[in-house]
Amino acid sequence: MQVKQVMLDNPETLYYWQTLSEAVDLYRRQEVNCAPVLDADGEVVGIITVFRLLEALQEGATMSTPIEEVMERKLVCIDEETGFEQVANLPIDRLIVLNKERRLSGVLTRIGLINKVHRALEKTERELAAVLEAVPNGIIAVDREGKICHINPAAARLLDLPAGAVLKRPAETVLAASGLNRFLNQTVGDRFHKARVGPKTLAIRRSPITRDGREQGMVLVLQDISELEAVSSELKAVKSLNRQLKSVIEACYDGMVIVDGQGLVLGVNEAYGRIMGPEEGALVVGEKLRGEADRAEGQLYQLWKLVHSGGKAVTVMYQTPAGREAILTGSPVFNEEGGVSQVVITVRDMTELRHLKEEAQRAAAEIRALRAQNLAASGLVCESPNMQKVLEQALRVAAVDSTVLITGESGVGKEVLARFIHQHSHRSKGPFIEINCGAIPENLLESELFGYEKGAFTGANREGKLGLLEVANNGTIFLDEIGDLPLGLQVKLLRFLQEQVIYRLGGRQAVKLNVRVIAATNKDLAAMVKEKTFREDLYYRLNVVPIRIPPLRERREDILPLAKYFLERFNQKYGTTKQLSFKACRVLEAYTWPGNVRELQNVMERVVIMGEGDAILPEHLPIDCREGNDGIEKGLQIKEILPLQQAREMLERELINLAVQEHGTLRRAARALGISHSTLLRKAQAYGLLVQK
Repeated sequence: MQVKQVMLDNPETLYYWQTLSEAVDLYRRQEVNCAPVLDADGEVVGIITVFRLLEALQEGATMSTPIEEVMERKLVCIDEETGFEQVANLPIDRLIVLNKERRLSGVLTRIGLINKVHRALEKTERELAAVLEAVPNGIIAVDREGKICHINPAAARLLDLPAGAVLKRPAETVLAASGLNRFLNQTVGDRFHKARVGPKTLAIRRSPITRDGREQGMVLVLQDISELEAVSSELKAVKSLNRQLKSVIEACYDGMVIVDGQGLVLGVNEAYGRIMGPEEGALVVGEKLRGEADRAEGQLYQLWKLVHSGGKAVTVMYQTPAGREAILTGSPVFNEEGGVSQVVITVRDMTELRHLKEEAQRAAAEIRALRAQNLAASGLVCESPNMQKVLEQALRVAAVDSTVLITGESGVGKEVLARFIHQHSHRSKGPFIEINCGAIPENLLESELFGYEKGAFTGANREGKLGLLEVANNGTIFLDEIGDLPLGLQVKLLRFLQEQVIYRLGGRQAVKLNVRVIAATNKDLAAMVKEKTFREDLYYRLNVVPIRIPPLRERREDILPLAKYFLERFNQKYGTTKQLSFKACRVLEAYTWPGNVRELQNVMERVVIMGEGDAILPEHLPIDCREGNDGIEKGLQIKEILPLQQAREMLERELINLAVQEHGTLRRAARALGISHSTLLRKAQAYGLLVQK
């Protein structure tokens, strides 16, 4: 407790220039006997009390005498944060209390302090008496002289004593009749003891009252445990039976729930929680089953209701949200009157069997998908900085499970990059499933993606079918040409991306999956969103990590390495030894490759099959590759010696002019030439070429 809690707050004050008459008016008006005196700055300079005023009048002062002449100047000031125990024993009648700014905060007088302490003691005494009266246990307090100083009504009732008549009487005499006087001895200790008082059995505890390490009295606490004693022997037998029953229930591998005739859960074994999972297996023993509850508890309630009303065993199938299947069997337990007193529900886990069956289906479907794709793992050829940057992005995103959207023109190798990401991810040992959203009819695409239950539609497989999303569980699914996905399926795909949960066609149970999604498209999805042909929310869900693969014309450094890679592969396949000539390499590098890597692969396979001899010459290449390269061929025919700088400028001017004529603008021409827009603009201006920027 601090001084500010017991002081007189904000007392009335006087100034040193005021008169004794004004002090008398203040005493009469405020009913106080002292007042602090302040100077012009509000600082405390003294105190004027009624006694000092009377002394001053006896000494000859008048009512008009200034307070300054008679006030007490010797002040004892304390901080309002001071602890009360530090000032409680000071031999001073009044203390000036200051705040942190050393301004007057209050006055602490001995009379005021006594009044406050007295009121607090009275309040505490009333509260303590009310508490003791309300306590159901008996309480007997004995002072250090051995006399009873308090006995509450509960103790008087338990011992059949008149409460008022035993106060101040020796406890030894009063308690002798009940035999409780032996508990007055301090050697008994303060732990609980039992004693028989008439027909009652009491639990008694002795607690000493100490002060300064010495015992000043004691308290006896009495509690009637007669009813507890009566059922104690029955409890021992019940505990033994309960231990045996619990051992049997816990030893059962199947889950078990015991419910009484009112729907109250009497017992649940650990196997039930293991089968149902932490959310589903959260049954509380001692509470009723809730019929309106979702999931397992509601199913248990319906099963209990059927068994309780029908009086015979009932079996149902149940599937948890986590995908576990269980067989629930409710069996009635009859009482002596033939009614159902309890229902024992057993839960058998069928998940493992279902998992084995689905695993076999998934493996068969994966094998079929792999055979249908007929794709072998292949390396990536990358020499250009643009493509190296793409591979760096792919390696970074392979380490996480974020959704990837691969964009680029047809034939740039979007599927190869998707496989590259999968092979370098922690899912590399899982399946990689590819589905072309534009190649499957719309009416079949949903069943291919999500699968269907048996009998879901006419012509459906009798056993149902796993969708490709389920086949890709714990692996990666590659959704090629995602821009061709119908709007109706975009909603379902969005829900799967958000929750990783699907529903088979004709099915009601959610199937939880763990699939990494990689999508690819050669379309402008942002423009499709504006045209309302592609969902905006799905676009942003797919576009978590966008990767754009540049077309082959923007990474001309990769043309010859790719051509040689395909040439070597087809040489091995067809048993040939074809080699590219220098001029053929120049033609391949100069071609724009609108079909990108796929076109280059097809061209190399064609020349290996159709070309004559081991050398591949420009005339062996398709005519499309040779068109538009006459200027290059002529430029390579050197008829006279020129300075290298002049020859380089002539070739650059010719190439820039050819690229601009073909592509129309500097930006597209720069991409075709494999240089930046600013570099091409500077060279075009230097050579006097008028082009669009």
